[in-house]
Amino acid sequence: MNFQKAAIALSIGASCFILSAQASPFAPEAKKELNLIDMETGYSFFDDASVDAKFRFVGYSRDSYRSGQTGHPDKAFYRQLQRRDSALSLWTNFESGWLWDSVGFDLGAYTTKVLESRGHDFMPKMWANNDVKSASKIGVANLKFRFGNEEMGMDGRVGRMTLNLPMVISEMDTALPETYEGIQLNGHYKMVSGYVAHMDSFSSEMSSSTDKLMPYGIETDAPIKFAGMTFGKQGETPVVGIHYGEQKDYLKKTMYTVEAGMPVGDNFVAAKLLYQDQEGGKYYRDGNHKADMVALNLMAQIGQDLTLLGGYSQVGDEPYDVYFSDGIYAMNNNTNMIWNDFTHGNMKAVSLGGIYSLASLGIEGLSVNTMAAYGWDADMMTFGETFNMYMPLTDDSAWEVAAGVTYEIFQGPMQGLWLHASYNRDGGGFGNHQGGRIIFDYTVKLF
Repeated sequence: MNFQKAAIALSIGASCFILSAQASPFAPEAKKELNLIDMETGYSFFDDASVDAKFRFVGYSRDSYRSGQTGHPDKAFYRQLQRRDSALSLWTNFESGWLWDSVGFDLGAYTTKVLESRGHDFMPKMWANNDVKSASKIGVANLKFRFGNEEMGMDGRVGRMTLNLPMVISEMDTALPETYEGIQLNGHYKMVSGYVAHMDSFSSEMSSSTDKLMPYGIETDAPIKFAGMTFGKQGETPVVGIHYGEQKDYLKKTMYTVEAGMPVGDNFVAAKLLYQDQEGGKYYRDGNHKADMVALNLMAQIGQDLTLLGGYSQVGDEPYDVYFSDGIYAMNNNTNMIWNDFTHGNMKAVSLGGIYSLASLGIEGLSVNTMAAYGWDADMMTFGETFNMYMPLTDDSAWEVAAGVTYEIFQGPMQGLWLHASYNRDGGGFGNHQGGRIIFDYTVKLF
């Protein structure tokens, strides 16, 4: 659907096993530190507080590259898919220090000016409607707390927040971030860690409002709850996990994972096996829906500069829905791509890609990445048979490729600059789309 899905797909596995000195090509980390206020009161609540301001330009273009297709009811539909979007945004985030080393709060205000918004409404887009000119929201406003120590402790948030959980990750590569309202608790004891979360409302990346979660086309509240637990220590022992997500009367999902890694000389290899199943509720499109999927994610870090990623996935007889309502998701398979998920019924898929840092060539902060996926043996679905976020599938095989470049500056007068440009192309049963995305960030730490 967008670049965030590529970020998740490319980093899955690697992020669990390696702590590399090189910058992530998908998440801006550099900041220009202005230190406008530099005070020492002796109280962490004030001294450790910070304010960041991010200036962002984001734009993307997507269209069909082939015409004249016949013989299938969805081929004409694919020829109409064209979309252009761009915007300028300002994100301001405040994080307090800790009162009694236990309590604090976060605030985040976001505003954007739309530069361009036109094209087919069905296409993934920045805004719910083409006539949006600007938008603003208080996306983050929460009370945070923490207790304990490295061996045993807990932390959490209550209020509006961004999420980074195995079954839901906030969209952060758009003009406005996707945020949620609810409560999240995390805890750990030695080699056991877990979490629970309950979300009642969310504000999509296409909206300035915060709305109750509801199933598609049904006027009823459908909050989402999550819970999970892992056993083991990443990077040192195998890690076994179980994760659960349920949207009331809509969709229940369970995911079981086993991951492990080991050094090989100066390199590092890792693997993650996932089994996922789901069951639809009374408000799901098919109340009798049951589906499952297995996936294998592979990673190899070669030296300090090269990370190779691969994957395999196989879906059961029914299509596996990676989303909850409103496009809420987290991509867990290396075969999940930017526009296509490769999760139709009976579909098998493989993927291969990597990230290469040019630091060893003397170009600090510059990296290139690429990913390709191919799926086959899938059950075809016409546009009338699709549901939720599924694309029609006009053949039993399909492919998608993505390539990008990222540049981030950590020192000098341009410190805080982050630029990413990417290009995607798909084909086969998924259609014939091509497009590019540019994100330009400049982040300053005011204090």
